[in-house]
Amino acid sequence: MKPSLSKRIILYGLALLAALYLVVPFLWVALTSFKPEREVSQLHWIPQEPTLENYALYFDTDNRSAAVGAAIARQFPRAIANSLIIGLAVALINLFFGSLAAYALARVDFKGSLLLMLFYLGSRSVPGVAIMIPMYLVIRSYGLLDTHLAVILAHSTFTLPFSVWILKGYFQTVPLELELAARVDGCSRLGALFRIFLPVTTPALAAVGIFAFIASWGEFLFALLFTSTLHAKTATVLASDFAQETQVPFSLIAAGGVLVILLPIALAFLFQRFIIHGISGSVKG
Repeated sequence: MKPSLSKRIILYGLALLAALYLVVPFLWVALTSFKPEREVSQLHWIPQEPTLENYALYFDTDNRSAAVGAAIARQFPRAIANSLIIGLAVALINLFFGSLAAYALARVDFKGSLLLMLFYLGSRSVPGVAIMIPMYLVIRSYGLLDTHLAVILAHSTFTLPFSVWILKGYFQTVPLELELAARVDGCSRLGALFRIFLPVTTPALAAVGIFAFIASWGEFLFALLFTSTLHAKTATVLASDFAQETQVPFSLIAAGGVLVILLPIALAFLFQRFIIHGISGSVKG
């Protein structure tokens, strides 16, 4: 039974309001990035004198502009590279260890599997600030402060439980007969995982990898806590350095925000089919 016209109008109206609530802040940031700094405080959305100068400062390696925040902006390519290294490493860790843990929980019948799964999910609900000090002390004791590895380990701690949950649900949708046939042909459990499960669960793997990468890319708290120099600073941490200037360059910060968010948006659009399929398949499982 189709909903009445009035109900559909209400639903579409609510959906439009939700979309505006999400899109309008990003639109404001994007438009601000094209404004000269003197226009930021003026009450208009559309730039009166649009400029690409804010973006040029992020790649200004020759002219060495003296504009406010330009020195920090020039460090952004290195910070973006750090974010890429850390994000890709976190994604690979989630795919490898998440697959092993999810396969064991989905296919190996052992005592305490449910309790272990609940522990995984429960650990995801622990707020980061609750374990900041213990994690900092551990990282410092191993001499890993201001390294990529410190941030990678911290991000993996928070992304792995969700990855295991997604993959476990999806692995349970794989017909048991496929695994039994592989075992009859001489495959070990690991062989069945890598030859049977992983090839047929590509959507779930893509969803997990993209989720882990985006979560790591946008994380700020632990990246700030464990890094202090450009050697390991991520883009989100470097963006906070603008506030230490005598004058806060809002249009330059907006341009940096646009540059940082382009990659996650592109990934979400390119792999949206895999993400939806992967998550919906895990829920059904």
